[in-house]
Amino acid sequence: MYRQVKINISNFIHENIKAYKIIFDDKKVINSLNNILDYKKNNKLIDYKNVLIDGGFYNLGYYYRLQLLRASIYSEGINELGFIWDCNEKICKNVLRSIGIKNIYFLKDFFHEKYLDEAEYIAKKIKSKSDLIEYDYPFGVPGAYLYDFILKGQRAATVNIYDKNLKLYIHKYLSSIRFSEYLINNFQPDLVALSHGISYQCAPLAWMSAKNNIPVVILYGEYGVPRFWKLSKPKDIFYGFGHPNKKDLKTLDKNKAIKLEKVGSKYISQRLKGNSLDISSRYAYQRGKKTFDVFNDDNDSKKKFIAIYLGNWFDFPHIFGMSRFLDVLDWIKQTIAKAKDNKNIIWLLKHHPMDKWYGGLPLKDVLPKNLPSNIYIVPSEYSGQAILQKADALITYHGTSGLEFASQGKPVMVADKGWYHDCGFVKYPKSKESYLKYLNEEWYLKKTHINVRSKANTFAGLYFGIPRWQKNCILADDADRDILRETLPEFISKNNLYLKKEIQFISKWLPTRNLDYHTFKMINSSEYSILKLKSSSKKN
Repeated sequence: MYRQVKINISNFIHENIKAYKIIFDDKKVINSLNNILDYKKNNKLIDYKNVLIDGGFYNLGYYYRLQLLRASIYSEGINELGFIWDCNEKICKNVLRSIGIKNIYFLKDFFHEKYLDEAEYIAKKIKSKSDLIEYDYPFGVPGAYLYDFILKGQRAATVNIYDKNLKLYIHKYLSSIRFSEYLINNFQPDLVALSHGISYQCAPLAWMSAKNNIPVVILYGEYGVPRFWKLSKPKDIFYGFGHPNKKDLKTLDKNKAIKLEKVGSKYISQRLKGNSLDISSRYAYQRGKKTFDVFNDDNDSKKKFIAIYLGNWFDFPHIFGMSRFLDVLDWIKQTIAKAKDNKNIIWLLKHHPMDKWYGGLPLKDVLPKNLPSNIYIVPSEYSGQAILQKADALITYHGTSGLEFASQGKPVMVADKGWYHDCGFVKYPKSKESYLKYLNEEWYLKKTHINVRSKANTFAGLYFGIPRWQKNCILADDADRDILRETLPEFISKNNLYLKKEIQFISKWLPTRNLDYHTFKMINSSEYSILKLKSSSKKN
């Protein structure tokens, strides 16, 4: 016991020293974030009174986006309340107070014993993995996000319901639900701003706010630009992240569609060459062998090669409302069980390019050792470019690879709904049974490839493209904290015209029915550019 006390004291001291160092290092960048409020716009379209703000996600890119939102909804007398998760509390509290948010609540204060009793009761009722998802949680909060929270905590390919910590995971989820209930009832927000729509810290509040007709804005960011999206009803939580949808594509006039198709084609071409800067592309296309030098004999050359790209095991597989399979492991096991019977196909199984970054289990350690001869696990030494060149078609759940393959005119089939399944450039089976049946059919011969390529590139232009006025205003990836700490102050000081325009667009987007901010911004702009590339010599 004495030894454990010493360890606890040592950890406490270490964590505090680390927190104070981060607070000191962040002082300059946090001060610069306050300058964004100099461009605040009195929003006459909507007058928000009480704004509930997620301050618990320690990420400099997120706090930058939060300041853009605060500037866009400014009004005299606006009341802001911040809340902090159960981690990085000292650091996040300092950030919120430094940017002027003084009224702060803490999730950890709601980790009550009484919720532990309830969690233990629920844990005893869980007899299968699907029970976790199907259980009726308070206020109808989806069990899918509890499942994904446990999956991420266990860092496994599938959930272990016999984990001794199962009730502790459930306890945190219930505590977050009750915390959300308290914040909504006592603060009565008319806008909720969150860093994520997923995670046990955010999903309950997003769901419950939308259920109470309180608009929710997710301050997501990717590819160096704001990617806000919003919920107006609970089921919007499964929109997943900001992206164009089928309706957006239909609203494009011919002139814009042509421009966007060109932008999309140009960007995807550079992405596949390894020239884009986002972290996922770096892992997918900037590393490994560019040529796939396996299966080169005459017998193999007569067969078709179909790649199957997996998502990361535990990176929130239910983000888009996965319903046909339990998780990624369930999907790939059932896929292999059917695909192995199709001897006319060599199936190339590709792990997620960022599996090492996530720290997950290698594909070869999860699947059986004695796979059939037509099922091949692609070693990590091969670049995504090598597989794209070799494969005749692709199967994915909802990976970006589906967009990349389709943009090259290659047939793609998705197993379930995602973020582009109904946009006309991939095959979307009507049911799980149809999907499994197609694995033994020539589904890949039934698409008009030119039409597929055009639609995919137009979608890519809308998603990866940016308005031309934004082309020199791209930030580093959220994961590049040190780069953001160094570059944000100068970025803010030198781009006042851009910041004003971004804030103006956010103000216009908020009262609309458009779920995705970036798509709204693209549709309401007339000239486009591509994202910043690895080589500064590339022209836009």
